[in-house]
Amino acid sequence: MLNVKSFESLPVTEQMQYIHSEGHYLHYRIKGWCKINIYWLGSFYAEVWFLYNLKDVGLIRTYTKATCLDPYLADLHVPQLFE
Repeated sequence: MLNVKSFESLPVTEQMQYIHSEGHYLHYRIKGWCKINIYWLGSFYAEVWFLYNLKDVGLIRTYTKATCLDPYLADLHVPQLFE
């Protein structure tokens, strides 16, 4: 698996190929005209910002800290399993 620096040095098309082959989809969120998917790639996370109006990837952000998951937590609804 690539480390975050090696991943960031790839062109966007290769980053997307790597995300689809090695990434684990976690969740999505909506912000403005973007659908933002987050993936776990072993030693880091990658956010893919998809622009609805252009039907294209506008941005890929990488994170090495789990705090990047905070914006997604408000949208998760986990049923209460134990009472």
